[in-house]
Amino acid sequence: MFSRNFNIIFSSFISYLPSRFLVVLNAVVIIPVLAHLMSVNEMGIFQLCIGILNLVCTCSSDWIAKSALRFYEKYKVIGHLDEFFSNTILISLFVYALILVLYFGFGHFICNKLFIPHKVLLLTLILVIPVGIRQFLYQMLRVFDRPFLYMFSIVIYQISLIALFLLYSNVIPNIYAIVLAMLTAVCLIDFYIINVIRLKIDFKPKPDKAILFETLKYALPLIITNTSIWAVLNINKFVFQYNEMFHDTAVAGVSWLFTTSVLTPLFSTFLFAIFPAIIKKFEEQNRIKPLVTNTIQLYCALFIPVVVFFCGFSKDIANFAFSGKYNDACILISFFAVSLFFHELMKLFNVKYHLKNKTYIEMALSCLTGLLCLNLNFFLIPEFGLLGAGVSMLFSVLILFFANLIIQFMDYVSYLRIAKTALFSLILSLAVYLCVQIFQDFVFVKMLLFVFFTYFISALAAKKIFT
Repeated sequence: MFSRNFNIIFSSFISYLPSRFLVVLNAVVIIPVLAHLMSVNEMGIFQLCIGILNLVCTCSSDWIAKSALRFYEKYKVIGHLDEFFSNTILISLFVYALILVLYFGFGHFICNKLFIPHKVLLLTLILVIPVGIRQFLYQMLRVFDRPFLYMFSIVIYQISLIALFLLYSNVIPNIYAIVLAMLTAVCLIDFYIINVIRLKIDFKPKPDKAILFETLKYALPLIITNTSIWAVLNINKFVFQYNEMFHDTAVAGVSWLFTTSVLTPLFSTFLFAIFPAIIKKFEEQNRIKPLVTNTIQLYCALFIPVVVFFCGFSKDIANFAFSGKYNDACILISFFAVSLFFHELMKLFNVKYHLKNKTYIEMALSCLTGLLCLNLNFFLIPEFGLLGAGVSMLFSVLILFFANLIIQFMDYVSYLRIAKTALFSLILSLAVYLCVQIFQDFVFVKMLLFVFFTYFISALAAKKIFT
């Protein structure tokens, strides 16, 4: 029924799916527990710390790790891996030193404006170092095709995080306990993976200028790109906190954390699993259009029903996850679900920039959209609160998605086939959702029937929707 490409893509996707489900399980269990144990003020501060951590990692370790993934095959072929890894280490050391300088220069200002304890901010910035190492190691696991090790490391992290938080919270305040637990757990993961894969690098203290230039040319635009996208997805929490709307900070933060922790691990799995294969085909000068097209088709077929599920059952999800403490979260869950879907879909389409080393185009579009979103948040949040935050995010994500879609400089996808698959999945999901509403008082029955019939019918019609 499926072509060889579909089998390759689906098998790669399935190989990483168990680890992703563990992350989802972590969200379903841990986030409601944290929402119950932590006060609204503590939850708000924790969400801001997560946002700051993501931002700093985006500007530092994330682009370094992506560069390692992008150029590993190239420098392996020409025998310059030691030089490439040495450059990566030197860049990382410089970036981490810069983070400390910025903390001592602006940390006091940030803490005062956002009402964050100084020690919590410092712990968060220290956490950047082991998280950055983990990001690099996870990229190496993708290169080495070690999905089981990736999955096992997730298990260790989750168990460690829960145990350490419960231990630390007995002696220190919750907000310190959760950040310190994350720091300890991530360090354990780093040492574990390094010990298992035994990555050997013949460190060369003198940077290779040619490799350094190519790496920075590819990666530096990613800083502005990813920072802008971070702003689109996260700035609302900081605007709430700045305006002293502390309850809305916690609501926006916990609903965002729950939704992104459940959906992003699933949505991002395709690119995570298949991007190395795309890079390899491209570097070997093989045709990539069927592979990229089929990947996006599978993404749409599998995850459009998930988005419809989160939008249709948003109130029930909020009640289940937060037990009434954050009832207003249902306002944002639908906006977040749709935004995350298009955000990860955009990454699949945007592989063109990475293949042709034209990330500066992606950077320009993302920067303009980030500025638009920032202004929308400051304009709409004081007037419409949580609804204003949701509209600002979704509108900005859609603008960015379609702006990137119309930029074409290589023939790498079949838009017609993708549109056909997406339209079929959307119509089917909406039809099944409307049909299960006859079970008005049986929420879990409706949810289970929706999932079963949507994917059952999709499987039966697979040959038509993927051709």
